[in-house]
Amino acid sequence: MLFKQRCPHTGVVNVYSSTEPLLAAGSIVEWAPSRYVWHCHIADDQCGAARDAALAEAELRRAISAKGAVRGLRGSCA
Repeated sequence: MLFKQRCPHTGVVNVYSSTEPLLAAGSIVEWAPSRYVWHCHIADDQCGAARDAALAEAELRRAISAKGAVRGLRGSCA
């Protein structure tokens, strides 16, 4: 299972696996208004950009799932 946490100081959303809860599998950053950049840390450094947080999260989940990570994501980006 995957879960996410937003840093209250930076606003970065880090995504973690329940099998490795201290090492982020990916992250989402609000780069500009209506622009989110996602980065998968375990899938050959895949990254991308999206116009909203939900789309960035979906793309990040696809990248993590492609590497065989555990399915499911809880929490919210907002």
